[in-house]
Amino acid sequence: MNRTRKTRGHGRGRDRFLTGDAVPKAGSSAFLSSHTRVPASSGNPDDYPLERFSLRKPIQQNHHPSSSKEPAPTLRLNTAIREYIRDTTSPEHDLQFLHRPEIPSSEEISVPANDEEEEVPVNHVVGPWASKQKYLSDHYSLLREDGVAPLRNVVSELKAVPDVLEKDSVEKSQIYEKVFIVGLTFAHGGIAAKVTFSLRRTGKKIIWEQSKRLLQGTLVALTPAQDMFKSICKVAVVAARPLSGVQSNPPAIDIFFGDPNQIAIDPQQEWVMVESSGGYFEAYRHTLKSLQKIATESFPLAEYIVGVEREPRPPHYVEQQPFSDMSSIFQASSGRHTHADILNGEWPHETTSDLDASQLEALRRILTKELAIIQGPPGTGTLQSTAPQPTLLVAVRSGCIDVPVILFPLEPNFLTKLTSAVLGKTYVSVVALKVLLENKRDNDPPILVAAQTNHALDQLLRHIAPIESKFIRLGGMTSDNEIIKPRTLYEVKQATKLGTVPGGLKGPALAGMRTLIKEIHALLKPLTEGKALDEDVLKAYKILTQDQCKFLLKGAEKWVDTSLPDSVTTAIHKWAGEELVEANRRTQPEDYGFDYEEIDLEYEQLKELEAEGKVGIGDDDNEVLRGERLSFSEPWTGREQPGRPKDNWESILRTTSDLWQIAPESRGPLYQHMQQRVKETMTGKMRQLAAQYAKRVTELKIGKWEVDTNYLKESNIIGCTATGIAKYRALLHSLQPKIVLIEEAAETLEAQITAACFDSLEHLILVGDHQQLRGRCNERELEGEPWFLDVSMFERLVRNHVGFTQLTRQRRMHPEIRRGLMPIYPNLEDHPSVVLRPAVPGMGLLNTYFFSHTWPEDTDDLMSKVNRTEADMVVSFFNYLIKNGTKTKDVTVLTFYNGQRKLILSGLRRHANLQGEAFKVVTVDSYQGEENGIVLLSLVRSNWKNQIGFLSNANRVCVALSRAQRGFYLFGDAGLLSKQSHLWFKLVHAMSQNPRRVGFFLPLTCQMHQIRTYAKRRLYGRSLVNHLQKS
Repeated sequence: MNRTRKTRGHGRGRDRFLTGDAVPKAGSSAFLSSHTRVPASSGNPDDYPLERFSLRKPIQQNHHPSSSKEPAPTLRLNTAIREYIRDTTSPEHDLQFLHRPEIPSSEEISVPANDEEEEVPVNHVVGPWASKQKYLSDHYSLLREDGVAPLRNVVSELKAVPDVLEKDSVEKSQIYEKVFIVGLTFAHGGIAAKVTFSLRRTGKKIIWEQSKRLLQGTLVALTPAQDMFKSICKVAVVAARPLSGVQSNPPAIDIFFGDPNQIAIDPQQEWVMVESSGGYFEAYRHTLKSLQKIATESFPLAEYIVGVEREPRPPHYVEQQPFSDMSSIFQASSGRHTHADILNGEWPHETTSDLDASQLEALRRILTKELAIIQGPPGTGTLQSTAPQPTLLVAVRSGCIDVPVILFPLEPNFLTKLTSAVLGKTYVSVVALKVLLENKRDNDPPILVAAQTNHALDQLLRHIAPIESKFIRLGGMTSDNEIIKPRTLYEVKQATKLGTVPGGLKGPALAGMRTLIKEIHALLKPLTEGKALDEDVLKAYKILTQDQCKFLLKGAEKWVDTSLPDSVTTAIHKWAGEELVEANRRTQPEDYGFDYEEIDLEYEQLKELEAEGKVGIGDDDNEVLRGERLSFSEPWTGREQPGRPKDNWESILRTTSDLWQIAPESRGPLYQHMQQRVKETMTGKMRQLAAQYAKRVTELKIGKWEVDTNYLKESNIIGCTATGIAKYRALLHSLQPKIVLIEEAAETLEAQITAACFDSLEHLILVGDHQQLRGRCNERELEGEPWFLDVSMFERLVRNHVGFTQLTRQRRMHPEIRRGLMPIYPNLEDHPSVVLRPAVPGMGLLNTYFFSHTWPEDTDDLMSKVNRTEADMVVSFFNYLIKNGTKTKDVTVLTFYNGQRKLILSGLRRHANLQGEAFKVVTVDSYQGEENGIVLLSLVRSNWKNQIGFLSNANRVCVALSRAQRGFYLFGDAGLLSKQSHLWFKLVHAMSQNPRRVGFFLPLTCQMHQIRTYAKRRLYGRSLVNHLQKS
C-alpha cells in the first residue's frame, strides 16, 4: 500500500530476491601489541577478583598500544572487497531500485512544475512484510525521499521565486549567488571543483566555526545564474569546507559533482548554488547503497526483521557449541561454570554474580538468542564513581560523571569493587562482550560494536578497553585522546607501516590517477595560462582552418596598434584588438555590513554532523582537501555588444577565409563564440577523463581497504558508528563478521540497522530504549502516519511482541525524581545507592519541584517558541543555587526549544554574579544518554490556544524527566499540560501526592541561615533577589 505525498516518488522493485555467494574468510596472524598480563589465578577464583574481571591484555597508563613497535602481519590479498564492489555495480540485477545512482540525479532534484504527484510507499510497522524485496525496496524509497526532498523543495522554491532572499524562504533555503569555479583539486576521493561565492542573499555574516552551512557531505544544487533551474540543475556534494576557505573574502569551498558527466570547468560561467538547512544527505547516502547490496545477499535474520517471528532461536555457532566459559562472571568455587551449557544447563542465580535479576536475564538473552533485544530505561546504564581510587587509573566519562577505570591494574580488589557500582545496560553489554571474547576461537572474526553517535561509541569503547585491548575504532572523530584515539585505525596504521599487498589495487590506481592528472593538465592548459586563446589552440580544436590561421598571422605581421600592451603577442589578440576585454567574471570581495547570523545549532550537534561527513573521507579526517591543485586563469573575453542581433558565427567562420575582413565591432562577439566552442569541446573531453578518474577512485578505495583488512582481522573488536557500518560495509564484509552489537538502537533509523545484516551475520544484539528519543528525520511529515520513518527496528519489533528483556533497576535518580517516570516505567526499581543522594543546597529536602505559572509564551525570529518571563525565572533560580554552594558544572538547564535555550544562555552570560562561568544549557534532543546532579527544565508553553507542541511527544518528555541525579526542578504551565496530555496529567498527579512537589511558589531554604522563603509567581524576581541578599 502506498500513499501520495506532494513530492516526487520512485518506483519499487519487482518481487524477486537475489542471493549472493559467500565470501571466503580472511586469514589471521597476530600483530597487535602484547602487554603485561595479570598473573593467572590458582585455586578459588574469588581469591583473585581482579583476574575475574581483568584485561586480557591490559593497557598500561602513559603507554599507548599504537605508539609501541608492533610486529607487522603477513600481508594477504583479500579479494572479497573488490568482489563486493563489483557485485554492487553489476547491471545484471533486475530489481528497479538497485539501479538508482548513489548521488541523486538532476532529474530527481529538479522536478518539472507540471509533474504528477507520485506515491511514497507506506511503512508497515505492524505485522510482517510481504517479502524481503518489498521490505528493502520500500525502506530504500522512504529513506531516499527523506534525504532528497529537502533539496528538491529548495530547488522548486527557487524556480518559482528566483530572487527570494533567505529570510523570506519558506523551504529553509540557503542561497549563494555569484558562484564561480576557480580551480580543481585532484583528490583521492575524486576531482573537486573549488568554487567561490557571495553571501548577499543570506543577509548575515556567518560564524563558520559554529555553522552547519555547507558541511562536508552536504548535498547542493547549482544552476547557471541566467537559468535559475528552469532547464539546468547540477547536483554536487561538498567535498571540503576548510575554515581558511570560508573565512576568506570571497569565501570558497570544494565540491564533488555527483556525476562525471555533470562536471563544469568554465571559469566565466556564473552559477547560483543552494542547499537546504533542513536536511543532511550524507547520513543516508551509504545506507541506501547498503540496502541495494543486501537485496543481492541472503539477508540473515530476515525471519524476524521481515517476518516478525516472535521468539528468536539460538545463534548457529552456539547451537554447534553451547558450552561456554562463564567463570569470570559467576562466582563459584567448584569450577562448574568453566564449561557451562548456556542453552540446556541450569542458569546461575542472582546471588552468584554482581548482576541483578533483570541483568542476568538480559545477559542470558544476549548469549542465547540470535536476535537479542535489550531495553534499558533511564538510569539503568549509569556508572557511579563509588569505588576507591587506586594509584594508576584514568577517568572515563559517562554522561557527566568521571569514573575511574584501571588501565594497568595494580590493586587486586579494585575492579570487583568497581563492578558493584558500574551496573546497567552498557555494563550488561560489556559483560556479554567479555563472555563472547573469552569464548572466541582463534579463527573467529572480530566482533563489531556500534552506536548511533560518536560520543556514545567512545563511551562504549572506554568501557570495553579494560577487558579488551585489541580493539580498533573506525573513523577518527573521537574526543578521547588517551584511550580511544591510539586505537583508531589511522593511528594503528601509523604505528605499524605495511608494505604493498601482493596483487592489491592501491598502487595501480594511484599510477592511473597520476596519468590522468597529466592528461587533464594538458587539456585545460588554455584555461590556466592567463592569456587569450591563440591561433594554434583554435586550429587544434578545429574552429579555425589552416588557411584562416595563415591569414591571421600574415595580417598580424603588418598590424600596429599602440593601444595594446607589449605583452600582446598572439595574432588572435592583435586581430581582436580593443574588442578583447578583461573578463572580470569572478566573485568580488564584499562587505554588506550585515549582522552575524544567529547560531541555531548546538555545538555537540554540529560536531556530530561534521563527524558524519568526515567518516571515510580521509584517514585522519583532515578538513582540507589534499591533492594536486589546478587554478583557472582566463582573463580575456570578447566585448559584448548589447542590443546587437545574434549573428550566425558558424556560417561566418565557414565562409570567411580572412578574418581581418570581419568588422572590428564584430570581433569581440566572434571571439566569445570561439572561446565558448573551445570550452564546450574541452568540457566533453574533461568529462570522459573524469569518468576514468572516478573508476580509479573506486579502485583506490578498494586498494586501501585491501591493506586495512590486514589490520582489522587481527583485532578482537571493531567499533564504528551506525552510519559507519554502511560507509565501511565493503571493508567490514571482507572480515565476515558473525556478531554485531548496536547501542542506542532505538534512536537509530531502521535502515541503518538493516545495513548491519552482513551475509555472514549469525548474532545481532540491539540495546536501547524505544520509550526515549526516536531517530531523526529531515521531513517531519514522514515521521507520522502512514510512513513512520522515525520508528526504529528496535521499537517495531518490540511492539510486534518479538522477545526482549527490560532492565528494571535504575541507579541514577533519587526516588523522588524517579516517581515522575512511573507513568512510563511502572516497574522501574531503585538501587539502594540512589537513596543516599545528597540534598540540593538551598532547597531543604526538596529533590524535585514543579513551579507552575501562566506566563504567556512568545515566538522568536526563527519561529522557535520562547517564554521570556520563565527564562528570567530560570536564570534567577540558577544564580540562587550557585549562591548557595552548588557548582556551575553540576547544573544543566534543559528545554524543548532552541529559542528558549539561547534566551536562557544569554541571560546567564549577562548575569552579574555568573561572569566567567561555563554553562550547560541544551535542548532535550541533544541530551539523551547524559545526566547531571541538578537539572532545571524550562517547559515554555503557556497559551490560550491550548497548544503544547513538542511537549506532547512522550519520547522527548521521557528523556527530559530522567536526566537528574539529585535535583530536578520544572518550570511551566502545569494546568495547560495536564489538560492537553494524559502523560503530563499523570505526572502532575504523581508529584501532587505526598510529598507534594508542585505549586505556584518555589520553596527555598537558605543554606547558611536555614530560612525558608517562598518565591511566588508574581513576585518571583523580587523574592529571589531579596532572598539572595539575606543569604
